[in-house]
Amino acid sequence: MTTQAHDNPLKLCRERPAFAVDLASGILNLPIPDYSEVLPYSESCTDKEVRDLNADNVVVCRVGSENRLGIIIEIQQGKDDRKLFSWPAYQANLRHRIKAPVVLIVVCTRPSVAAWAAEPIDIGQPGSAFRMLVISPANYPKLFENSENGALAEQMVLGTLIHERSDDIERLLKTASAELAPLDEEIAKRYTQYMLGQLSEHPRTILEALMQQETYPYQSKLLADLKAEGKAEGKAEGEANALLIIVESRGLAITEDQRRKIENCQDLNELNSWLKLASTAPTVKAIIG
Repeated sequence: MTTQAHDNPLKLCRERPAFAVDLASGILNLPIPDYSEVLPYSESCTDKEVRDLNADNVVVCRVGSENRLGIIIEIQQGKDDRKLFSWPAYQANLRHRIKAPVVLIVVCTRPSVAAWAAEPIDIGQPGSAFRMLVISPANYPKLFENSENGALAEQMVLGTLIHERSDDIERLLKTASAELAPLDEEIAKRYTQYMLGQLSEHPRTILEALMQQETYPYQSKLLADLKAEGKAEGKAEGEANALLIIVESRGLAITEDQRRKIENCQDLNELNSWLKLASTAPTVKAIIG
């Protein structure tokens, strides 16, 4: 199961698929063939004979209907020796499918994981080894100059996640916040939520303090949204607790699954309908279905 920390950097590529090309060319200096568009592509790297091979993110550069280059982006939080077998398969299977060259880039926020991912993989072919292309704090630039039009938004957001342990993190967060300002308000809010969702406690506290200053309109609106969500969650929690108290006071048998269903419900309308039934329904199943 993937985590928010794993998925958030990938959302940058899903928001703007060309960001994968930026990483390949701008950070790793890979030659990119001419192309007219960059399209999101299926993350499934499964061939008919192989099951459950799903990469994190895939884009394909095309000219018309001709595939020119495939780029696979993997987010690696820790060492996982299973990837030594699946990564070469991703590359080979996607190359077979699109009939074009494919590069595989691994993004690592921890230097030790980056060093592990950069080691050549012995695939058994004499004189041949499979090497990952690795992006890490060692080669990802710290961007301190704004573009004035939001063109560096994805690069800066990812930079705050990669360099979150850097002494420059406050400056990086300030620059990234300013870079988001010219973007569509909803995109700027989503990108800020990506950072809030993945940054560790210290840099997240810095970003939250910057947002409290409400320097940019999208920040004040995001704060309002977050407060509203917090109130709604708090009210839902109160309704769920009230329902459980009624169930327990009536001595109704309740399973762990039913308890979790009640505790996890955030729909106030549904919780209110359950509460109306709680005083007379003969069983918990009759209350919540």
